[in-house]
Parts: sequence; C-alpha cells; structure tokens
Amino acid sequence: HARGGSDKSKYFVDDDRASVSYFEGAITLGCRSTAVYNYLVSLYVKMDDETPLYDFISAHTSSSLATTGIKSKQSSPLDMNYALSTIIQTGRHYRSVIKLYMAFGMRQRAVELAIKVDPVLAKELARDSVDRDEKKRLWLMIARNAAVEGESSGGQDIVSNVLSVLTECGPGVLSIEDVLPFLPDVAQIDQFKDEICDALTSYSSKIQEYLKEMNECDQTCNALREEIRRLSDYSTAMYSEATCAFTGRVVAEENEPFYVFPSGFVVMESALKNEVVPYLNEKQQSRIQSIEGEIIEISEMNKKAQNNSLNHDGRMELLQAELNGLIAAECPLTGSAMIDSIDRCFEDSKEDELYIAFDDFMVEV
Repeated sequence: HARGGSDKSKYFVDDDRASVSYFEGAITLGCRSTAVYNYLVSLYVKMDDETPLYDFISAHTSSSLATTGIKSKQSSPLDMNYALSTIIQTGRHYRSVIKLYMAFGMRQRAVELAIKVDPVLAKELARDSVDRDEKKRLWLMIARNAAVEGESSGGQDIVSNVLSVLTECGPGVLSIEDVLPFLPDVAQIDQFKDEICDALTSYSSKIQEYLKEMNECDQTCNALREEIRRLSDYSTAMYSEATCAFTGRVVAEENEPFYVFPSGFVVMESALKNEVVPYLNEKQQSRIQSIEGEIIEISEMNKKAQNNSLNHDGRMELLQAELNGLIAAECPLTGSAMIDSIDRCFEDSKEDELYIAFDDFMVEV
C-alpha cells in the first residue's frame, strides 16, 4: 500500500503555471465564481511577466470606463477591490494598477501613477479625458513632473520639457501663463517667445470678442428700453357697448374690473380668473390666493383709516400689478391657455363626452 501511495503522489504537481492553466480553462468554459477569478489574480501577481495579469484585468473591466472615467456597475465576477489591493501589495505590475484605477473612474490617480512608471501612458490618459477642467488639471500635473525631471538633470532642460508638454496637450488646454510657475526664475525669453506671442494674440482676439458681445448687449438694452417706453405710452380704444368674451355682459355696466387685451378681446376679472387659474401651477395659484387675501385686508384697513393719515395705496398698487401679471399676462383666447385647453370638451357637447368615455373604457379593457 505504501508503494501505491508513492505512485499516486506523482499526479499532484505543485506548479503555479499548471494552476493558472487550469483556472484559465475553467473561466473559458464559463465559470463565473468570484473566488476563482480572485485566486487567478493572486497567481498572476506572482509572475514576473505582467502581460497575463494586464490582459486578464483588461478583459474583465469595462473599456468605456477608461475613456469616460465614469464608474458603472461591474459585469464581471472579478472583485476589482481585491485585485487592486493584491497588486498594490506586491509593489510592481503598476500598469495593471493603472488599468484598475481607470475602471474605478479614478483617472487622476491613474495619471499620478503613470507619470512615475510610464509618462507616455500618462499623456494618453490625460488626452482621453472628456472633462475640460479635469484635462487641464492632468496636463498641469504632467507639466510639473516634466519641470522636476528637467531640474534633476541639471536644470538645462526645464524650459524645453515644459514647452514640449505645452505642445503635446493640444490647443485650448494649457497656455503659457499656466506653466510659468514651473519655469525657472531666470530663463531666456527666446525659448518661449513664440508661446508668449500666441498668448498675446489669443488675448487680443478674446478682447475683440468681448467688445463685440458688449456692443450687442448695449443694442439689446437699448431695444428693451425703447420697447418699455413704447409700452408705457400704449393705449387702446374700446366701444362703450363692449361685452365680456366669456359672460357676454356689457363690461361698462358691471361694477367689476375688466381687462382689454391687444387681441381686441375684453374679459371681466372674475371670468378671466375662472379661465386662467386652472392652467397655472400650484405655486402661482397659491400666490393668487395670498394676494387676494392681502388686498382684502388692505381695503378694510384703508376704510378704517379714512380719518387719519395711514393708508396703504402703494402696497395695494404693487399687489394689483403682481396679480395682473399672473392672470392677464396673455389673452386667454389667443395665448397658451387656449392651446392647453385643446383637449377639453365643449361644455354642451355630449358627443365629446361619449368619445372620452369610450376611450377610457377601451384603455381599461
């Protein structure tokens, strides 16, 4: 029996490469166990070659995250938190760490690490950013690192390194004034005089654009002032026998305020409220009730204060103007209220009511 046991022991091989092949095959056949994925990561990190680990991480993290930097729900059984902590503990395989940072939407952390291990990759990640502020922030980090590298090499290459980053980042990302803090206090202006000239040209064009916008704003303001002046002098004529568009009553014979619209329609205040208020939102309806209540209170106070100097006519005018703006902003027969009421039945139309009842019945069926 001892001999048989020694024969069986040759089938048990303590070889990580065999284990890797076994678990890779299990995943290929459809295994979705997180434990298997995590264990395979732990085997990959022991390898000197990072390629298998990087390919595995890339295959099981969303590629769209690397472009947008937006974190989304995982679709892979891979536990990215476990993978990240496991790889970081090894102190190597940083390209895989960068890939995981991007999968988490941590583009800035990814660029910070890439600057140390792969500056070319850092520039690619910064270039792929779609957020303008983030892209500028990332390229500033790269420019600062370029200045530090130039300083460590004796200070001769600081200006050239920083200006190289300024060129690589593309137009509209960084300007010469953004990277000036990274340049030495004493430097020959000939090295970046072209960038300074470009910045001055850009400022000049922006100033011209702002002046153009200011002129356009001035013209708009003048047009508004002219319109306000014209409206303040606006008047309309109304026949003495004009009737309310809704009630049919002669407005001059009623002891009630009325409104005359530019469309020619005349509407009494009570009828106007009945037509307009249902189409206002809750806040506007509540404000109308508040205004009407305050107007009543002020009217009563003015009656009591007839024999003294107290009056609230100014407040009354303000409230009435606000009320007019809420209920008489537009003609109820030619404005948005008429459009909103297109699906309402005519009051005396039984046929429309039958159609609506039939439609409700069909919806229930």
